[in-house]
Amino acid sequence: MPLPTALASLQAAFLERLPTPPLTRDQVKLLARDSVVSPGAATFADLGLSPTSVEAILPSYLDPYRRRGWFGSHRMVA
Repeated sequence: MPLPTALASLQAAFLERLPTPPLTRDQVKLLARDSVVSPGAATFADLGLSPTSVEAILPSYLDPYRRRGWFGSHRMVA
């Protein structure tokens, strides 16, 4: 159902005070703008980038936190 942005912002001002807000004013701002990529937009190849899957990268981020990762038997000191 269409809802004017001003009314959605007012509604969000109240809803964002809930413990788990279903809608916030920041979300209304994001929803008010078009987020669809235009047909003529530059691609990764145009920008000289080569995307990598998250499955290929994630293990390297998580390795330090594994039982025998980078920190092995050392305890992390805060």
